[in-house]
Amino acid sequence: MPMSHPLVDAESPLVADLLAGTLEIIREAGGFIAPTTRLIERSGQLSLGSSADDNSPMLCIPRECFVRVDRVTWAEQESRMVIVEVPEEFSDIETEMLYLQVALHNACGKLEWMQRTHPSLDPHLPDDLVNAVRELIPSFRNPMMAATDVLWANRCFRIPMTEGEAPERVLIPVVDLLNHHRDGAVGDWTGEDFEVGALKPFGTSECALNYGMNRDALEMVVVYGFLDEHIHQTPPMVRDPVALHRIIELSEGVTPSESVHTLANAAQFTLNMSEGLS
Repeated sequence: MPMSHPLVDAESPLVADLLAGTLEIIREAGGFIAPTTRLIERSGQLSLGSSADDNSPMLCIPRECFVRVDRVTWAEQESRMVIVEVPEEFSDIETEMLYLQVALHNACGKLEWMQRTHPSLDPHLPDDLVNAVRELIPSFRNPMMAATDVLWANRCFRIPMTEGEAPERVLIPVVDLLNHHRDGAVGDWTGEDFEVGALKPFGTSECALNYGMNRDALEMVVVYGFLDEHIHQTPPMVRDPVALHRIIELSEGVTPSESVHTLANAAQFTLNMSEGLS
């Protein structure tokens, strides 16, 4: 029987079970998720909604529930993440959360979806278009990253788990379901837990997080795989218009795909922003 949970609204019974299991571990670890919060899944896409007032407390995830993804040995099989080895220093909670989150993202088909939509992974992106993007962002697909690594780069925070230690990538369950918006909430890492308030900048019940880093539209596409049309960079970055035009022209000459379309739109958006500043 699927596990029902009042905070979960998912089309897939398997995803509903995995989200409910995630919430149960967080509760047992002493975490807090406001009862007005909803974990939502539609066609494999995950998001977070709330009926609470803006800026009211929504999430408090204890550090015991974080997953230190770079300490795990990974493999990929048929567009699925595979855990090869779990570090001995992982607690029972971290290990259980690791398996839950991997199962969740596999159930949502995240690697297959990213390989189709993310410019950093699309195997059909032509070399001349890749090189055109590199003229502006030299790190683009240089080196080519595994899909699992790109996924964690999209969904993890880089924080020090212990005072005095170097920051490392950690997956913070439930927080990673929040999509980006420049007017989204800013997470607060206290050293013991990660706290997020409710902010709904989309004009719906969906909550958002500001991913930070002050990236421009083209960088957002290269790193996260989506165009942020609400970008507000301070100070604004001015890109070479010749290079931007080349990305747009090359995108028109290849077989249309979601990743190519996203790159072209980002280049056009950046060009429009640059022209508006001149």
